[in-house]
Amino acid sequence: MVPVGVGITRVLMHFDFMKTPNVMDGLKLARIEPELQGVVHQKIAYYFGRVMVIPSSSEASGMAICRKSLFTMMHLNANLPTAYFGVPPAQVVEVGLEVEI
Repeated sequence: MVPVGVGITRVLMHFDFMKTPNVMDGLKLARIEPELQGVVHQKIAYYFGRVMVIPSSSEASGMAICRKSLFTMMHLNANLPTAYFGVPPAQVVEVGLEVEI
């Protein structure tokens, strides 16, 4: 645990390589610590970064336009971090970035 500021604590969790991370189970273990015993899990905010890939119409990058479109569609089908980490969707804040390929 790393205190960041007033009322903000960063909890670092490590999961095995082949296991699907479940943040809620990790928080149950972390709440054993005296600093986190009063934390209500319904009031926790989770912050995730999200990259939106946009295909450009120019071929200056060296990739064909059809491949750019295919890559963009495949990127949209990737797992959302909310589902992957097992956190409640109503408590998630996503910070997004658009990247043009």
